[in-house]
Amino acid sequence: MFELARRYIKTSLVFAVLSTLLGMHMIAAQRFGEPKALRWLPTAHGHLFLVGFVAMMIMGVAIWMFPRPKDARYSPLLSEAIYWLVTIGTAVRALGEIAASYSTARWWLTLSAVGGLAQGVAILLFVTNIWTRIRPMGKLMQEDREPLPQRRENL
Repeated sequence: MFELARRYIKTSLVFAVLSTLLGMHMIAAQRFGEPKALRWLPTAHGHLFLVGFVAMMIMGVAIWMFPRPKDARYSPLLSEAIYWLVTIGTAVRALGEIAASYSTARWWLTLSAVGGLAQGVAILLFVTNIWTRIRPMGKLMQEDREPLPQRRENL
């Protein structure tokens, strides 16, 4: 497995743990009377799980499984930059949303929006970059073009 794919997958697992811990905190906050905390926490929880865990896991597996073309259309350097953009964007967005749940300062939501923008840009760049890796593996692997054996009718 490529080092970058491992990093995507391991980072996604860290986000899964953080999302789980935040979910546990939300349950405790609801149970023990901290309703204000629930204002932005569900949003942070959702982004940690869906972007941090699910999307990054899919990205890592895609980088690992899809063949690497020999042409210049796919950029490993861009994949590295995307990794940092989505990781930092997810962390910043979650931090902003968590802090906005406990603070009256509006700039936490601005920070969250910056993180969300980074996430969106990273995912669009990922799709653009990985698109060139989605292709047939060769004449033999494209598809079995031989017709299926005909069934004999048992009469």
